[in-house]
Amino acid sequence: MARAIPPAFILGMAAIMGSFVGSFTNVVVYRLPRNCLSINNPKRSFCPSCKTQLAAKDNIPILGWVALLGKCRYCKKPISARYPLVESLVATLFAIVVWRGMVQDGPEVTADWHAWLTTLTMLASVGILVPLALIDFDLTIIPDELSIYPLAFFVPMAAQVTHLRQDLDISMANPLLFSRLPEWANGVCSALVAGAAGAGTLWLIGKMGNVLFREKAKAMGGETMGFGDVKLLFLMGVMLGWPKLLMAFGIAVILGAVIGLALRLAAKNLYVPFGPFLVAGTLAALLLPSELMGVVEWYIRLITPSGVKP
Repeated sequence: MARAIPPAFILGMAAIMGSFVGSFTNVVVYRLPRNCLSINNPKRSFCPSCKTQLAAKDNIPILGWVALLGKCRYCKKPISARYPLVESLVATLFAIVVWRGMVQDGPEVTADWHAWLTTLTMLASVGILVPLALIDFDLTIIPDELSIYPLAFFVPMAAQVTHLRQDLDISMANPLLFSRLPEWANGVCSALVAGAAGAGTLWLIGKMGNVLFREKAKAMGGETMGFGDVKLLFLMGVMLGWPKLLMAFGIAVILGAVIGLALRLAAKNLYVPFGPFLVAGTLAALLLPSELMGVVEWYIRLITPSGVKP
């Protein structure tokens, strides 16, 4: 009998692939919002200071930056540590996704095409969400290329409903809303409804904020909530389905309140975009749904004397 591929090898390969995706993420974050630059021209990365294109050996994710001691080979100016940190982050997220989707339930999972599609969908989510969060953090914009265009992939993928149900207790929260439809149509329609409901709710919250905080809205150009966040929430609903969307939004609100308040106290005029918090919540709901459901169940038992009734 052939021996199964060791999990450590699978996770190592996932991390290596993730580090290269992280390297491309750095390219996207720097070039996509700048209309004067193309994603694929110039072909290789260049020093932000002297604009010299880097050699192939200097472009090796994480190791290239370490070998150069964080400085450009040519002008000796510092290269931000954010580059290897982003590469490390995406490498770690890829390894976690592959663990959850392909490794933790045993080697027989690799023969299940549902597991492959679920893992592919989760990897694509990471590849879209990380650059989106970084661009919003840097420039307070969410490009359509990272919020609207990905729907062409995620809407059809909702027909394969496994990733919507993954690690959820279906008896408590079923992401599929239309039981009379075929399963594939149920998945697509349920994902679209989740996205529309989430986006519509955030849009209404933004309009209420314009009325309640008129002076702040005026200072921010007339809107307290950017429409990019609304488009992002639609994408999140399609990616996650309604149960995980609620988890993601709850985490985003908590993080936004705690971290945003701390940053505002540190710098009164600092504006903190909501997009990175939405992305953090989405990644948590995507990668840790069963753990989050456990927290929800614990909280329900805490506030109800008899706990959760069947």
